[in-house]
Amino acid sequence: MGCMASSQKISVATYSEPMKVSTKSSLKLNKNETVLAALTRIDDEIAKSEKNHPAARLAVVAAELESIQLEIKSFEECTATVTKDTYAKTMHQLFVSLDLYKRPMLASENEDFVANVNRKEMRRLELSWLRTRYAELVRERRVLHAQILRTRSLYAQLQHLLDSIWGSNTRPGSSQENALTKAIGLRDALAAVSARLRAAAEYAHAAVRLLDDAMPAWKLTTVGKSGWERSSAVADACGTLVAARCAERGARRVLAAPAAPRAARALRLALDYAFTDAVHDHKYQRATETFFQFKEALVLLIDSIHQVLLNNLDNLTAAEKDVAKCRRDLRSTRVNDIVHRGLAELKYEPKALTSLNVAMK
Repeated sequence: MGCMASSQKISVATYSEPMKVSTKSSLKLNKNETVLAALTRIDDEIAKSEKNHPAARLAVVAAELESIQLEIKSFEECTATVTKDTYAKTMHQLFVSLDLYKRPMLASENEDFVANVNRKEMRRLELSWLRTRYAELVRERRVLHAQILRTRSLYAQLQHLLDSIWGSNTRPGSSQENALTKAIGLRDALAAVSARLRAAAEYAHAAVRLLDDAMPAWKLTTVGKSGWERSSAVADACGTLVAARCAERGARRVLAAPAAPRAARALRLALDYAFTDAVHDHKYQRATETFFQFKEALVLLIDSIHQVLLNNLDNLTAAEKDVAKCRRDLRSTRVNDIVHRGLAELKYEPKALTSLNVAMK
């Protein structure tokens, strides 16, 4: 079922990867550039800077950072950090002190106590995951801010160029400008929805991959030759499944759906009792079934997201084409007016254009 979900042709980008900001020499002003060439260049650079919709992604990142920050505050009782290795050692020492390796029947009698200790250790793993994810999103936010500042700078350059040519007079193409504004508004609204859906899909896909990675370690719990080997395998599986739970929560977080589904609640309970359940075959099998049910729920979530995302992408593609058309029409109107005014060969020098604007006034 996981393959079915991933076979749909939808690109889900890893947003945590920093996007390169162009620093090519083409950004520098060409001394021989005319106002017509500058108008076209700035217009094209604005379109390119908005292509990946950084503002829409930034809105998702900002909301997620705020939510994660609140969630981290709920872990105030967790101060010490924990790794999978120290996690395994803690649970192993617990089994040794309670003599659960030699007397498996005691595992059932002490399962609530063991589950409570295990729950606290997994809380520390969750906190570690949240802190790591928070740091990744902070880095991405910086990159997105840089991109948006670059776009704002281009809009400022365009506005300065337009003011320099037409001054306080009514600029040509007011109807095309209004049409472009409306088209951009629709595109940005669709891009905001797309950003949320893509982020949710990315989290859900990551959860499925982590769950698949955890199952081999979970299977090793039944073939371990020593108590340490079995506990280490359970700890490895639980640590990876905790990360899968966090990723699934991340999908619900960006979709603003905080209520956990039944499969997620069942997984959490199964993880609490994983160490003692691994001792008994029938409980081990029940826990395994719970893990696969969680995967099935994830696949259904992915399919649902993809269905909505496909429809959104169709509408977004149409909106982007409309924006491009409105931008071309507006540029054409402005270019024709510049030519009509005999300014086609005017060099693009901001200081000189400012002086021209003052003289025209």
